[in-house]
Amino acid sequence: MQRKIGLLITIILMGALLAACASEQPAKQDNEKITQFNKLGEEDDTVDSDEASEQPITGLHATGLNGVTLYFLDETVGQLSPETRKLGSGKTIDELALYILKELAEGPETSGLSPVFPEDVKINRVDIADNILVVDLSAAFNESEEPALARAALVNSLLDIGAFKYIKLYIDGRVATVTPESQSAPLGLLTRYPMIFAEIKALEEQNYNNQAMRKVNWELFFQDNSGKYLLSEVRPITIAEGKAAETIVNELIKGPVAEGEGYYPTLPKGTTLQKAEIIHGKNGNTGIAVFFSKEFRTQFSRDAVHEHSMISSLVYSLTSLPDVNFVKIYYDNGHGRYIDDPVHSIDLNKELTKEDYPDKPGRRIRVYFGNNQCMLVPEYRAISGREVDIAYRILKDLTTDPVNPDSVRVLPPHISVEDIHLEVKGELAVVDLPFNYFDEMELDNKKIIRDLYALVNSLTDPMNGTGIKEVQFTVGGRIIESYMDISLKDSFVMNPALISEE
Repeated sequence: MQRKIGLLITIILMGALLAACASEQPAKQDNEKITQFNKLGEEDDTVDSDEASEQPITGLHATGLNGVTLYFLDETVGQLSPETRKLGSGKTIDELALYILKELAEGPETSGLSPVFPEDVKINRVDIADNILVVDLSAAFNESEEPALARAALVNSLLDIGAFKYIKLYIDGRVATVTPESQSAPLGLLTRYPMIFAEIKALEEQNYNNQAMRKVNWELFFQDNSGKYLLSEVRPITIAEGKAAETIVNELIKGPVAEGEGYYPTLPKGTTLQKAEIIHGKNGNTGIAVFFSKEFRTQFSRDAVHEHSMISSLVYSLTSLPDVNFVKIYYDNGHGRYIDDPVHSIDLNKELTKEDYPDKPGRRIRVYFGNNQCMLVPEYRAISGREVDIAYRILKDLTTDPVNPDSVRVLPPHISVEDIHLEVKGELAVVDLPFNYFDEMELDNKKIIRDLYALVNSLTDPMNGTGIKEVQFTVGGRIIESYMDISLKDSFVMNPALISEE
């Protein structure tokens, strides 16, 4: 009953704040009410379970889990059955993934369960990129008695961590396929399997072994708004008659599906793929040659940065195919002849690989700007996939103007990222504002609260993977009681209620 009353008070406070935002003479709130507003959502700050599955968590932060579930074969009922293992707290996501893979290889502890991995499987690498966990195992994994069952146990055990949505499997650095043969079908990104063995086999038979119509989840690469980085978007694709390269390129031509979420097309409008074929390179490696219509060049009207994005999006999307090591690009010169002249400045007369664009992969972050209703508007930005100080990058992006013309800046124009001192202590971030932070700001409590929460929500958003859950504001290195009746004494937590639904 007390929680319901507290929630009702919170809703009333929110309504009062939002109503007052548009008024020219906003009524003052007493310190007690503002302090309560600072903690808004503390008891209900969880992310929707479906949304949480979409959020990446970097390997830098502890999970808080004290146990994991592994799946082994119960032959008596013909299905995967769970076995729970306890572990000490404080493991990072990548440490947890390594632990699960190691324990799967060592086999079950429960009587009646059978192992699904060969015991001599070695773990070459695990890596986390957004909501994808990359797992590279030794070739011994291919010796599994039932490869489909081994994949299902691996995927289901790892996805139970709850930190990512897809598993990208490699075998000794090579993209995993249904069978070890070089001409075998691609698996794409793996998602949760059923538990019954017969259903596992049926799923793989329908999706991967169907020569006429294979269904896989594929990682496609589009650009961010600036063209500086490539961002991966996973979508289900259907590969008809083995034409994987054609399918992938045509999906790139369609452009990103997730509108307004930071993805932008890379190929010029009107471009069509004329054909694609397997070729052999100078050193004997296998590659893909793609042949485009004349629009590939005639409709390209951007600069060298976006040209790099266009070419590298093709390279990264296509070289995830088994045994495709490079991409060769041709386009119609407008007279029916295919040429490989530069579109802008890139030399296309060579075999293009990921090594040509090592710094292009990025990752999305979500930062919050304001609107005129004192609400927060999310905006997606891109940062380097190698960025380690994500919290600093968030602050840096907040010192810029929003891309959306209807949004408003939340940090004063006279404040640069160098003026703000950030210290992260576990799950707490201390944000030290300079004394002149409040200079030239409109003396409106509601807008000041909105702008403070823009910092809080940006730093604590689970998508950003900072590991930060609370933000303590200081001014000039000191904790102050209040400013304009806004309590700054206590730490702030993420406030989903302030995020605009539009």
